[in-house]
Amino acid sequence: MLLLDDIMDNARHHMPRPELVQYNAVAPDVVHYDTIIMADPHPVFCEVLLNLLGYDHNSVNVVQASSIETMVSTACDRPDTLIVVSLTSIGTRGSAGLNDIRRVFSKARVAVICDEENDGLAVFALGNGADWAIRKTDDMSSLRATAVRIRSGISDNPIENIDEYSASQARLYGKLACLTPKQMTILRFLRDGLLNKQIAYELGLTEATVKHHISLILKKLSCYRRTQAVAIANRMM
Repeated sequence: MLLLDDIMDNARHHMPRPELVQYNAVAPDVVHYDTIIMADPHPVFCEVLLNLLGYDHNSVNVVQASSIETMVSTACDRPDTLIVVSLTSIGTRGSAGLNDIRRVFSKARVAVICDEENDGLAVFALGNGADWAIRKTDDMSSLRATAVRIRSGISDNPIENIDEYSASQARLYGKLACLTPKQMTILRFLRDGLLNKQIAYELGLTEATVKHHISLILKKLSCYRRTQAVAIANRMM
């Protein structure tokens, strides 16, 4: 297992992208997490991250979760609870899942795993309740540095001075987070190519109600046509 001292020494020489990540100036002592919730579909990455944090399955209660319900039933909302989550792995809410987590876990620390090469999801997450953004595309030294901040309790501040594409992606994640659960489900059905009458049948709604929800979805996503909303869903859900 990698020792925290080794990680600290390595991180001092390999801090990740200083122009993108800012840190809170005051840090508490090293935090010992009693429970770590892993909500990501890639077990190898979860094991690597657990190792970087300086834990194994004998030293901390590790919970594998695929839903917020599982999180609630197996972990307490305490500062020594760490939630490591890929927002696509906890149901159908996408970026809105972060709001759902924070409504239930106001004291726990949250690290969002970002699969994208751009910083859009990281920008959204850090501005909407996440303490850290973990980028799967980062090299090992950057991941070690992130692990150091998590063990030290040093939250990442919201990212500034990003490129316009990442900023636009962050805005889209924010718009998706405003969809209701039913609207998110309908958007997924649209993405899968279902017609209005098929969506109505699946959800037990009238076609008129489905059309109303689709109109609201287009408005919230600033789209003029459903094909634009489908393109967003294909790219970001």
